[in-house]
Amino acid sequence: MNFTAVTALCLCVGLSATVAFADTAPGDPELARLEQARGQSAKWNFVPQGKVDRYGHAEVLVTAPVAYVRDLVLDFGHYRDFSAGKFKTSRIVDQNESGTDVYIQIPVLHGMLTLWEVLRFGGAREVQPGVERVEGSFVRGNVKNASVAFTLRTVGDKTVLKADVLMVPDFAAPQAMVDEELRDAAQNAVDAVQARAQQRYAQYLVAHAPEAAASSPPVATAPSR
Repeated sequence: MNFTAVTALCLCVGLSATVAFADTAPGDPELARLEQARGQSAKWNFVPQGKVDRYGHAEVLVTAPVAYVRDLVLDFGHYRDFSAGKFKTSRIVDQNESGTDVYIQIPVLHGMLTLWEVLRFGGAREVQPGVERVEGSFVRGNVKNASVAFTLRTVGDKTVLKADVLMVPDFAAPQAMVDEELRDAAQNAVDAVQARAQQRYAQYLVAHAPEAAASSPPVATAPSR
């Protein structure tokens, strides 16, 4: 990369960061909270309305258009790369009109035991204006239940990304240990997607540096993998 491209990259990334964190949104408490976190993710456990199991939850503000985030969330075969070691394996085992079946292995108890599950994912569906959801539901495995869901909310040329992760072992386990594993898995997922999406968007801005310098960067369609 030549000096001009490096300079353009610094300029574009700096511009994006300034736009993302210069002002909070008083009429949008969720966005204001995430902007104040300055790119850091948050995680916790909760029981969703209408459910009985405790999920791991994480969320982050991604300084990239939703198309970049969606492209990564739908890359089911590479979920292992998002997990920072939480998933031992992730691969697509079936794909048809019903959805995409993804096989996932999860080592627990310091690697002494490997849990596995097959989750069926559909495409991104709009659940309300500007909000999309990608969800994988339990098909089979050596656990009682499991689920992974991503929620993507468009905020201009940025994206609010949330992950909800569930795994109910088929053996007695301390709830505190399960909670920690689930919220860490959710946080690893949003952090990895954020990093990759922002990197791809920065590369787009560099490639289009002349027009980016002349006007505000356009909202891009995510590049193909």
